Amino acid sequence: MVTMLVVDDEIYALKGITQGIDWSSLPISKILEAGSVQSAKQLMQQQPVQLVISDIEMQQASGLELLRWIHGNYPHTLVIFLTGHARFEYAHEALQLGCFDYALKPIDHDLLKGIVGRALTELEAQQQQRSFHELLEQHQQQWSMQLPVLVERFWQDLLAGRLPLQPKRLDRQFGLYHIPLRADGHVLPILLSIEHWNTDMSARDETIMEYALRKEATEIIIGKLSGVVIQDSHELNLILLYGKEDEALDREALLKRCRQFVSASSGLHCRISCYVGSETPLVELTEVIASLVQAERTNTTSPESVIDAGAVADTGIPGEAGLLPSLGEWAELLEQGQQEELIRQLELTVKRLQRETASRELLEQLYYGLLHMFYQAAYRKGLSIYELLSVQELNDTQAVRSPQHLLQWARRLACKTAEAFESRQRNSSPVITKAYQYIQEHLHQDLTRDDIAALVGRNPAYLSRLFRKETGMSLSEYITLQRIERAKKLLVETGDKISSIAEGLGYVHFSYFAKLFRKLTGFTPQDYRRIHRSS
Repeated sequence: MVTMLVVDDEIYALKGITQGIDWSSLPISKILEAGSVQSAKQLMQQQPVQLVISDIEMQQASGLELLRWIHGNYPHTLVIFLTGHARFEYAHEALQLGCFDYALKPIDHDLLKGIVGRALTELEAQQQQRSFHELLEQHQQQWSMQLPVLVERFWQDLLAGRLPLQPKRLDRQFGLYHIPLRADGHVLPILLSIEHWNTDMSARDETIMEYALRKEATEIIIGKLSGVVIQDSHELNLILLYGKEDEALDREALLKRCRQFVSASSGLHCRISCYVGSETPLVELTEVIASLVQAERTNTTSPESVIDAGAVADTGIPGEAGLLPSLGEWAELLEQGQQEELIRQLELTVKRLQRETASRELLEQLYYGLLHMFYQAAYRKGLSIYELLSVQELNDTQAVRSPQHLLQWARRLACKTAEAFESRQRNSSPVITKAYQYIQEHLHQDLTRDDIAALVGRNPAYLSRLFRKETGMSLSEYITLQRIERAKKLLVETGDKISSIAEGLGYVHFSYFAKLFRKLTGFTPQDYRRIHRSS
């Protein structure tokens, strides 16, 4: 409801408006009267007024002066002017000063009532707009407060493989979370390894102190650089420094800051080491972090130190670099239930290692890479690795004694993990089983969440939540993986043109299919066909 003030130094004109017009049909709760500009100001200072009807020509002060004062003190109040003189300069100045409307006396009551009705509509619209902006500002403040948590969760999801590395989607999320990166950008990871707490603490206290360490690392190591300190889903404390296209990172200065952080960590009652990786594309980030973890696990001689693992990685193991397999492709075989093909490739790799007399260091590198693969595969399926395998099975110290021991260990874990994945799919709910079947039969069509939801008789949002809960991935991710799996099978088992295979799976643009295939398999369709047919 609105309070309206009528201002006129002619009493009859004033009463004619306040009492001579029936205002009951409009949302006006109170009508105030003022015989002068001074009186009008006093009334407005005493109570809120949303709408003013004022004469322009008054003896002591004009309505134009009142309008200027209202705009300076109550900018949301609307003013309607009335005047007995049809002078253009009055109308021009009144409109320039921002009055809502302007009418000549004697005013027709219905006309004035119509003007007031429009003003009330405008007031309501303005109030709704102000309420929206206030709500928006409130949520923006909440968003800003939650942004560090959201950024950490984003990186946790990306490192755990829960986010597809689609450039457009990544660029959108980088923009959303104000991360100064692009999908084709580079990140330099640093592993913060807490080697020992100097005092006995509860698990809760350790969690708090780790948080304090991450804050300290933000100040000392990141400083004015662009990056973030996070704890990933495996409870690794990581620094991710964002690379800049036009500015090379001063690595020596970075290592110096890391050494400063290691020295300062004693003040937080712990001993710590830093493992500094190299700048790497996002698609290789998890592998680089896995190599930092391996460097940490094999470091038994240099406690409380800064390990330039990026330099070590660049040097490599002479003569042995080409012996390591593509663990990304192996992880895909494991997740898709193709353990026989995985074991076959394991056996081929072990024969190669035996032939080349691989060093223990290389065996350990492959061992830890396989461990990472099993952890990642379980995580993507929405499972804990400890639901599938025991601690003793995972941490088998005999596995790195020889290539044959490594093969036996990896074969055993691969079979148990694949069986668990298959069992989970067999035990899927009837709704998800029906969705699986529909997707397999319609991979060549433009599948949508709504179509699948309609088929199984469920709400689309509910189906998405259920599908993610049971499979560990979204519907769109699953559909894409199944299409690429079908494409791989057709590439190897048929002589169809690659463009025809792409078109048969619903990919209208061959270039998009080729990029997607390479992203998910590491090979172009042509290379995949050539390699797997020859093998």
